[in-house]
Amino acid sequence: MQADSLPSLAQLQARVAELEARLAERDDTAQAHNRLLGELLDNSLANVFAADRSMRLIAINRMARETFAHYRGFVPQIGDYVPQFLLNQPDIMGRLAPVWPRVLAGEAFIDTITLGPPDSPRHYEIRYHPLHDAQQQVQGGYLFAYDITERVAEQERLRQAEEALRHSQKMEAVGQLTGGIAHDFNNLLGSLLGALELAEQRLGQQRLADTARMLDLGRSNALRAAALVQRLLAFSRQQTLLPQAVDVQRLVADMHDLIRSSTGPHIDFQDRTLAAQWSIRIDPQQLENALLNLCINARDAMPLGGTLRIGCENADLAAAEAKRLDLPTGQYLHISVEDTGMGMSSEVLQRVLEPFFTTKPLGQGTGLGLSMAYGFVRQSGGQLLLDSVTGQGTCVHLYLPRDRSAPATCHDEPATSATTPLQARGCRIMLVEDQPALRLVLVEVLTELGYQVQAFEGGHSALESLQEGPPPDLLITDVGLPGRVDGNQLAEAYQNLVEHAPVLLITGYDTADTMHFARPDRRTELLHKPFDLSTLGERIERLLAIAPHPR
Repeated sequence: MQADSLPSLAQLQARVAELEARLAERDDTAQAHNRLLGELLDNSLANVFAADRSMRLIAINRMARETFAHYRGFVPQIGDYVPQFLLNQPDIMGRLAPVWPRVLAGEAFIDTITLGPPDSPRHYEIRYHPLHDAQQQVQGGYLFAYDITERVAEQERLRQAEEALRHSQKMEAVGQLTGGIAHDFNNLLGSLLGALELAEQRLGQQRLADTARMLDLGRSNALRAAALVQRLLAFSRQQTLLPQAVDVQRLVADMHDLIRSSTGPHIDFQDRTLAAQWSIRIDPQQLENALLNLCINARDAMPLGGTLRIGCENADLAAAEAKRLDLPTGQYLHISVEDTGMGMSSEVLQRVLEPFFTTKPLGQGTGLGLSMAYGFVRQSGGQLLLDSVTGQGTCVHLYLPRDRSAPATCHDEPATSATTPLQARGCRIMLVEDQPALRLVLVEVLTELGYQVQAFEGGHSALESLQEGPPPDLLITDVGLPGRVDGNQLAEAYQNLVEHAPVLLITGYDTADTMHFARPDRRTELLHKPFDLSTLGERIERLLAIAPHPR
């Protein structure tokens, strides 16, 4: 290499000066960048911490220092060992220690934590991130902790406001419900009283055949009142269904008189159901309730008269049709309830299945009928849809799954007049019922059946009798007895006193509060009010047959 090709000393010095200037500029830029980042972090509302793999603190912002100083009484410093300065802060360390390995494994995630005393807690949202070096190796981790206490408090205030709104809406709904139920009950009670008065007149005239018909009408209306109560119970909580194989053609045939008396002479009722259609597995009482409600809605849509048709046909749903109906593919019975009434607008049709929605005046409807029918059908594995054209009428479609498990049945056949069962001879029954009228009727019926009956008004007096005298062969008790001893407690005391002692619980409420006690393995059954006397007799016979006498 020639000497004149080498840079001179002056050139080298100039080159070094240029490089030093560039390096100084880059250093100034880096320092300015670091100052900017530091200022951004210090002005952040988040508490920022960073630590290396050994959990040595390598960064902390002003908000974090102020938070520790205010709530913990000390300020962590760069280089501090995190587990050491959190030694007396178990609430923080207890949450940090389990998650730190996840950070070192390269995971970024969000956690929430509540710190401080229960009367003044602070809520934090913590965002964890791994800290990488230039080669993308994890060298530690950092976190942003945001104080969300005000957000949590605002969410709680919003929840309370929503709860207050729901309560207000519920109270408004209760007002609508009261008027509608009072209207329905008055109709039922009016029919019941009228039937009893007519029966009394027919007895005086020695027209016994007509008397039986009037009594049947009264009994039918009493059962309708009981079904109305069940609708209320089903509205308050999801009602337990009692499905069985049902022949819809037979069920509708049994409803003819009820439908005609409910819709009136101005409605032409036509039964288009056919024999030999598929049976369905469903609660027959609830299906009857649903169909009757649909018929009453149809009647109200035809104030000047019209035609009401109930039909059914088998429907084998392929994939496309099942998807349209939001049902699994398979075989269904399609029941239709069609009227030639006023029809519904598209706006009403969109809301008609909402609970308490009604187009009837206040006091003339609960707005529960269609929503209850829809809920029942869906709970039974089916679908309910409506077609309606303003001025032409409405058709309600019910699709219910076919039953293949058993021959179709409908309602149980009415029991014949009771005779004294073999188990009744000499059997003693303790009856506990706080309603005097019902207690009197039950005593008369049980005595007529041949039982020896000891009746009590309350659980306390019945319990004293159990403890003092010989135990009865069977305990029949209302569940909701007033006083310190209810029916469940009395039944438990009886079965503790006499092993395998039979108990019949009776109640007018839903089953949720008694299902834990009424079990076959405890020789205990549950009977809902109102009940017919033949059912009562059958339950007593069954309990006495399966349980040994305690004597």
